[in-house]
Amino acid sequence: MVIQRAVVGAVLVAAGAARGGIISFSYNAPVGGGTLTNIAGAGGPDAGLMFSDQSVPLNFRLDLTNEGGGIVNFANARMFMTLTLPAAQAPIPGLYISNVTGTFSIYDYTGNTRVDILTGTLTGGQFIKSGSSHTIVMNDGSGLTYTPGPRLSALLPAGSSLAAAHDGTFSLTNVRTLAGGTDIMGPNNTFSSFTATPAYSGSTNVVPTPGCLALLGLGGYLTARRRRS
Repeated sequence: MVIQRAVVGAVLVAAGAARGGIISFSYNAPVGGGTLTNIAGAGGPDAGLMFSDQSVPLNFRLDLTNEGGGIVNFANARMFMTLTLPAAQAPIPGLYISNVTGTFSIYDYTGNTRVDILTGTLTGGQFIKSGSSHTIVMNDGSGLTYTPGPRLSALLPAGSSLAAAHDGTFSLTNVRTLAGGTDIMGPNNTFSSFTATPAYSGSTNVVPTPGCLALLGLGGYLTARRRRS
């Protein structure tokens, strides 16, 4: 009976740890404007292709407070992005929603050497245009997956990894067509070529790896056996 209680206790501890902590990350819109460009038709028929200017430095902020790591800033970060922007649905006048797919990576470029911090893979996300407001909203429910790069992995607690839930938002300002206009909608709810200045924020869960959870349970069991003996 003592052994059973100890094993159950160890499992409960492991289950509590599995909920993990939350880490968040963000960068503000860089000074100087348009670091994101959409090229109409480059993503396929009636689809644009959004990419980022990798020459523009970003101050990428990681908040690891919940994991005991405090705030970490990467002052010379850059972003690689390729997101496909199909024609939008227009459920009501003035509101346009497009399902975007692709990847983006934030990386440290200190010493002119790329070392990834975080990569987001999108099998579904929403580009939402409502009047003059433009955002890209994504989460694990719509197909967002985060993968830590070497820089983030080195900061995570030993025996932990990223798991759902994931979320993130790109807020776009200074949205202009290549001709300088503010109306980026083309025929049949397609998007014209445009530039924008993005800011980004997101968060994810940090959880113990399966191997770490197994060790927790085994440790509780072995401790119970020693006490029983």
